[in-house]
Amino acid sequence: MNTVRLPEAFSSLSSLGGVVDFFPLRKGRRWASLILALVSLIGSVGVLLYGIYMAYLGWGRYGAARVGETLFWPLVFAAGLFLLSLIFAWSAYTNWAKAITLYQNGFAYKDRRGLRLWRWKEVAALRMAVTRHDLFGINTGATHVYSVENRNGSRLALNDAFSRVEELARVIEENTLPLLFEQAAQQYNAGQILTFGPVLVNKTGIQIGKKNYAWGEVQQVSIQQGILKVSKKGGGRFSGARAAAADIPNLRVLLSIIDQLVGIQTGK
Repeated sequence: MNTVRLPEAFSSLSSLGGVVDFFPLRKGRRWASLILALVSLIGSVGVLLYGIYMAYLGWGRYGAARVGETLFWPLVFAAGLFLLSLIFAWSAYTNWAKAITLYQNGFAYKDRRGLRLWRWKEVAALRMAVTRHDLFGINTGATHVYSVENRNGSRLALNDAFSRVEELARVIEENTLPLLFEQAAQQYNAGQILTFGPVLVNKTGIQIGKKNYAWGEVQQVSIQQGILKVSKKGGGRFSGARAAAADIPNLRVLLSIIDQLVGIQTGK
């Protein structure tokens, strides 16, 4: 783990085991909203003062009848900037305390509402959406959005506001995959239908939307450019079925079931 002084709320935890790593909110994300709030507030005051000054000049030239007309648009813009400053200030307030600490047996998430503990055995689903950005064929980075859900239905959204969020999601997946796979494997072997968002699988085959294929018809299941593709044996270019990987919870569990229990190459 990087040498970081943990906030006291994290240091006092012992039920999750030893500390493994710390993922605070990016410093730039913390300060950007605050700076934008101050800039918007200063702009609001500036526009208001400008409007008052122009109204004063108009009053001197044309009398009180022009004051309201002269002040209208400056007041509208000043109010808009003031509202914007409140939005940025609220964003800074809500995000300031956010941080995640990884432990041996789970992780802890802290925000302005307090501390929440997520044990590995309590995680029910992980969704991963990674969008790669290209400009004229040059990779310009990626946007990462992850969603963690526990067994009582609570959800936690993780994105690029957190430092090293891709690494954080990878560690969460590595620690929850064995537990989720074991549960899914038991259900599969018992003949139950496993639901992975838009994808359903059981011992007889796989279904995506309205398309249903017996395992004997399937040549390969693969991930290509963020899309889960099911290819039929002897099928043409447009045969098979597909679903967005970002819509599939526990994608690696699904691929492991198909690869290890069904015996079909997944290309994962």
